Amino acid sequence: MSHVVVFTDDLEAVLGLLAGVAGVSGPVNRYETEPADLHALFGWPLEHGRARGAFVGEGPGSLDLLEIPEPLRGEVRPGVRLLAYVNRDVTSAGAEAAAQGLVVRGPFSTTAATGAPMALVEIVAGGIPFELVQFG
Repeated sequence: MSHVVVFTDDLEAVLGLLAGVAGVSGPVNRYETEPADLHALFGWPLEHGRARGAFVGEGPGSLDLLEIPEPLRGEVRPGVRLLAYVNRDVTSAGAEAAAQGLVVRGPFSTTAATGAPMALVEIVAGGIPFELVQFG
């Protein structure tokens, strides 16, 4: 597993809990998302603009925290949004999942929190949303 995407309505509170109370150490890489990416990936309206985020930790098991824009709070629920796994060919994986009758969205092209290009496909299996990500 690469990382877990988690929606929050208070990014600073979650970061404070992780660092101050839970004692999570490691890098925290803050970022802002583009409205077009939020719209494509999560269906959020473009007029709500950017969202703040932070990648906590590095490597397998890290957290990708994304703050829900103020106008969407109450409509978008905080919590785990999806589980992300690295994949070498997200386009083929998405096609195979669709052939198996699974719900598939994408592939999408975006930029990772590190600034590197990233492709992804979202697949829902057993009611659980997964994200297959391909870096580079």
